[in-house]
Amino acid sequence: MTQRLYRVLFILCLLLTACGPLIPTPGEAPKRYTLSHLEENNRAPVIPRQLIIEVPTAAVSLDSVRVAVVPAPQQINYYADMEWSDRLPALVQESIVYSLQNQHLFRSVTRSSDGVIPDQSLKIDIRKFYIDQTGIPTAQAEYFIRLMDVGTRHEVASKTFTASIPLRGEVTSELIAAALDRANRQIIEDLQGWLSRHH
Repeated sequence: MTQRLYRVLFILCLLLTACGPLIPTPGEAPKRYTLSHLEENNRAPVIPRQLIIEVPTAAVSLDSVRVAVVPAPQQINYYADMEWSDRLPALVQESIVYSLQNQHLFRSVTRSSDGVIPDQSLKIDIRKFYIDQTGIPTAQAEYFIRLMDVGTRHEVASKTFTASIPLRGEVTSELIAAALDRANRQIIEDLQGWLSRHH
């Protein structure tokens, strides 16, 4: 009986080590992370229109400062030793705004709260943004994005963007944050090409 108990505890320890700490360490504050954005591109604006990026929507489980992990199908948990610097939708909005501003694809790119009357708007629904532990640990991101004509209120185009970044080596908070950031950047790079074709 004792050997069986030790075996179960050993397996649990291996699982927790593989997916990062889910139990907080007493006295330690969670590390805070943000999302980066694409670097400056000095080209002239390609699309002579004003675009606003609305605050993304997300499920309750993702609309949080907590960093999500899926340890098994239909389960969701959160890392205890790390968190986002703001709620995830706000970070995604900021990352997309700064990236598209730096790329100079549109005449102007602003947030929906900036008071600018735009020509087009982006509506974003964050469907996935977590570490998937059901197999090889992988950062999963999925955004459903709609480009809208503000004047007519008609949808110009829509697409589901996905990115999967496998985690290599020991799973630490730094590796988790970096993989999720790479997934977000990959989607933004794909989004930029898509916008250039559907404006």
